[in-house]
Amino acid sequence: MRPLTAITLALALLAVFSACTNPFAPEEGGVTGDLWDPQTSIGGMLRNFQTAYTLRDSLRYADLIAEEFVFQFFDANENRYDQWYRDTELRTTGALMRSFELLDLRWGPIPTSLDTFSRPDTTVEFTINFTLSAGDFSPIAGFARFQTRAGDDSRFRIVQWRDDY
Repeated sequence: MRPLTAITLALALLAVFSACTNPFAPEEGGVTGDLWDPQTSIGGMLRNFQTAYTLRDSLRYADLIAEEFVFQFFDANENRYDQWYRDTELRTTGALMRSFELLDLRWGPIPTSLDTFSRPDTTVEFTINFTLSAGDFSPIAGFARFQTRAGDDSRFRIVQWRDDY
């Protein structure tokens, strides 16, 4: 092979392979910035919850829900409280996130003692008010009673959630 042909071939191969790379694509595992909180405090967990709803990110939402999760709600048709578990919660919330272009969740003020609470192996129960807007529907306002706990990885997750309106 002549030197000019070898150089031309090398340049052509370089052009082909460099065209397959997107210079604007983030590196794998990169570009999280300040979007997600480390979730090592209750405030961080609540901010991640709000961001997951806003971005309709069901995978990040699933990371907020403990394996032993229970959701309790009032069934007006039956005039009693009912409940479901983690699998149903993830399916239901995933469907909600796929059904609306706009989801806007707002928490009431998070007390400083809760916002910064980060003691692992402690179950914390608290109530916080929220407003949820979904698409063109009127906003839903109420209170969420949470039990949370930080696991072995020091990340807080919701163990129990009860809707109180």
